[in-house]
Amino acid sequence: MAEIVLATRGLTKRYGNHLAVDRAELSIEKGQIYGLVGRNGAGKTTIIRMITAQTVPTAGQIELFGETDPARLGAMRRRTGAMVETPSFYPYLTALQNLEYYRLQRGIPGRHVAEEALEWVGLTDTGRKKFKHFSLGMKQRLGLALALMNHPDLLLLDEPINGLDPEGIVEFRNILLDLCRQRQTTILISSHILTELANLATCYGFIDHGIMLEQISAKALREKCRACLELRVDDASSAALVLEQKLNLRDYEVLPGNVIRLYSCMDAPDRVNQALVEGGVALLGSESRGANLEDYFLNMIGGVRHA
Repeated sequence: MAEIVLATRGLTKRYGNHLAVDRAELSIEKGQIYGLVGRNGAGKTTIIRMITAQTVPTAGQIELFGETDPARLGAMRRRTGAMVETPSFYPYLTALQNLEYYRLQRGIPGRHVAEEALEWVGLTDTGRKKFKHFSLGMKQRLGLALALMNHPDLLLLDEPINGLDPEGIVEFRNILLDLCRQRQTTILISSHILTELANLATCYGFIDHGIMLEQISAKALREKCRACLELRVDDASSAALVLEQKLNLRDYEVLPGNVIRLYSCMDAPDRVNQALVEGGVALLGSESRGANLEDYFLNMIGGVRHA
C-alpha cells in the first residue's frame, strides 16, 4: 500500500463571512507530483498556507507523514519545503549570501547545503551578481533553492511558474521532474496554467470557490479526455456486435444509457454510422469528443464565467 505523505480531512478556512476553503479533502502519495488546479482566488494558496502553518484552519484535520497530532505536526513540517508566492530576499546580496542568511536563521547545519541547493536550480554561475539584478526566472529558481535547503521529503509550491517566459517554465519543469525522479521528492504544485501542469502532474485536485471538486490520477484523466467518437444508440449490445463483426473494431467502451465511445475509425464517422443503421441499430446521436486539461476543468466548473 502506498505511503500517504499528506492528507486533509474537512479542511476549512473562513475569513469573517467569506468561506475561502470549504471542507477540502485531498490525499497525496509518496513520489507523486500533485497538481492543485484552480483559478485565482479558488483557495489554492489558502490550502498551502494551512498545510505550512502560515494560516490556522477554522476546522478540519491535516495529516503529514502519518501524524495528525498538532504536537507532532511541527516536527513533520521540518520534513517539508515551501515556496508560497515570491520569497523575500535581500536585494544587495548574492544568491549564495541570501541562502546562507536563511540557512543560519533556520539552523540548518552545513554550509554546503546552500551551494548544493544553488546547483540543483542552476544558479551556481551567478557569482557576485546581486539579487536586485536577477531576472524573474532567476528569482523563482532562488526561491526554489531556499525551499530545497533542508532536503524536504514534501515540496509545496504555490504558482511557481506564474509570470515566467516559456524558457523559464521549461527550466523550472525539468528541475521538478529531476527532484521527483532522483530524490523521490513528493511535490504539491498549485497553478492556473493548466497546460503546463499537464506536463508535470501524476495526479490532480480540482478546486473552485474553495470546494474540492475532484481528485483524479493523470492516467484516468487522459482516459477521460481521450479523443473518441461518442455514439448514442437504442441498443448498445447490438451496436457493439456491429462494430466488431462488420467493422472489425474493438477499441471501444460501453457506458450507461446506451452510449458507446469508439476510440478508432474516428476519421470515418459516416462509415460507422452507416454500418450501425444497416445493422438495424437506431443511431440517436454521434459526435466527436475529446478535451485537454483546460477543457476538462472548464466543463467541470460550468464553463467560462465572466465577472
